[in-house]
Amino acid sequence: MRKSLPIAIALLLIASQSYSFAEPPPPGLEISDRVVIEACILTSEKPHLSTHVRGTMNVTGRTVCKGISAGRNLQVSVTLVRNDGGNTPPVTKSSRGSGTVIVNIAMPCIWHRGDAKVKYTITTVHKMSNGKSGKTTNKADLQC
Repeated sequence: MRKSLPIAIALLLIASQSYSFAEPPPPGLEISDRVVIEACILTSEKPHLSTHVRGTMNVTGRTVCKGISAGRNLQVSVTLVRNDGGNTPPVTKSSRGSGTVIVNIAMPCIWHRGDAKVKYTITTVHKMSNGKSGKTTNKADLQC
């Protein structure tokens, strides 16, 4: 009885602790495509061809905060650049929210048979209400 009481207390203490787990990033991200600040995951997803709208490419920048950071006010600003020698101006879109902010940008994918693939670059600036911020980037060479 004397040995089982301390073991029972230890098991009770271990079982009563709460653990928080951050949601994993979307599939296909490499470790360099995301940043973790406190309990927030900051990501720039790889530019990809749309499966819904033919001839369009999409990018997503997101900040997802869990646990102690779930109530943080956030601002996410995404800039998409088509590296085509300056023929296409960059597109920037921003959004604010609390806990989770997701920003999507779609752009026509301009490419002709025989052309080289076009490089698309996403840069996402993530700002949190506590003054912390981070920047993530990603890129892909695409042909429509």
